[in-house]
Order: sequence, then C-alpha cells, then structure tokens
Amino acid sequence: MLAVIAILPIILLEMESQGFSFLGAVDLCGLVMVCAGIQLANIVLPKNKSDRVACIPNLFINLVFGTFVEAAYPFMFGSKKVFASAIAAATISGLAIGLLNVKCTAYVPCFVAPFVSNDKIVSTILCMVIAMGLAFLFTLLSNLSDRKKPE
Repeated sequence: MLAVIAILPIILLEMESQGFSFLGAVDLCGLVMVCAGIQLANIVLPKNKSDRVACIPNLFINLVFGTFVEAAYPFMFGSKKVFASAIAAATISGLAIGLLNVKCTAYVPCFVAPFVSNDKIVSTILCMVIAMGLAFLFTLLSNLSDRKKPE
C-alpha cells in the first residue's frame, strides 16, 4: 500500500521531469527482475512438481508486461529462505543501481526497459541480470535444500 501512496507518485513525478527515474530502476530490478528470478528457479528446479506449471505463465507475464510480481509471493511466504533470497537479491541490485547511477522506468516490458534508461543501457542490463541472477541462484539453492525426497 505504501508503494501506491508514496513511491509510485514519486516515480511518476521523476519520469515527468526527466523521462526516467531512480526509483523506477529500483522497482524494475528489486521487484520485477527478482520475481522473474524466483519464477525461473521454480521452473528449472521446483520444490514441488506443480510449481513448475504455475510459474511458466507467471514468468511470461512478468517479463513481457513488466509487472505481476505478486506471482512470487506464494514462494516467498512459503519459505523463509526464498524470502531472504528475494531481499538479498533486491538489496544487491539496488546497490548496483545506486553505484552505477542507473535510472529507467518500470511498468514496461523488461526487454524495453534498458532502452528507456538514462543512456546507460549496459549498466541497466547489468543491474537487471544481477537482480534476476541472484534471485535465481538463491532460490535454486533454497529449493535444493528443501526439496521433497521421492519415496
């Protein structure tokens, strides 16, 4: 709720004045790309077989429309390790965004986002890969440690 009340208007004001936003980059990497990493890990190595089926359309929607981060909530709330993974991946990608001074927008397809950034296409892609890659790796490790053994 705080994001709708405070953060989203700030993103829109920043985008109106500059065309891109620091908080938009944080939103894109810290939410959308982290969610995509969690979804991809659950496609590659799911904890339960049914998770793979649920994650395929969610990952598609997340990457193509740049939204639907809610798809990762069941996995984050179902495992403290995945929740911690999401927080760690978002924190590290946010650090990279700040260090590289990346500004872009959110709520666009992930493949378009680097091209609507502040002329730092490579840096934007790097931050996106960091967010998705770390979330993928941490969730994969979590799923490996928590995976149900066949009986």
